[in-house]
Amino acid sequence: MNLKITLVISSLVCVIDACIPTQQIDPVTTTMATTTTTLTEAPFPCTVCPKIYDPTCQGLGIPDWLTGCPRAAEAGLEYGFGLLTTILPLLPATACTTIITCPLTTSLRIKTRFFGDLPAPVIYAWCEESGPDAGKWFTGAPVLTYELASLACTPIISG
Repeated sequence: MNLKITLVISSLVCVIDACIPTQQIDPVTTTMATTTTTLTEAPFPCTVCPKIYDPTCQGLGIPDWLTGCPRAAEAGLEYGFGLLTTILPLLPATACTTIITCPLTTSLRIKTRFFGDLPAPVIYAWCEESGPDAGKWFTGAPVLTYELASLACTPIISG
């Protein structure tokens, strides 16, 4: 009887061992291509005038979408000479000028020396490289100008 039980158990072990399916699984490695976009500012051509865009802006959505402002490169800020002479022919040809195009969901705000932080309908500013107003940024029209402390694109809906 013991021999029969031993034989049955041995047979079951062999059958169970034979029925366990095994397969080789090759490790699967998936890779995803990442795209990195780096925005760089164009070279700054002005010598006397400082950059006017707010340097505290860390990037669009940083630290959050309600308070973050885009960096100068994200705002499409361009500096140059003679960019505004066709619009404002009374500007000196040696004035360093800038044209700003704020990204969607932002609007231009200027900080003036006398009136503080204001919404700005204009998208241009200039700075004279020589003369009594050398190194000062202005916006407006030559007969009605506002001296700027800085400008930045800020979220339309702020927190």
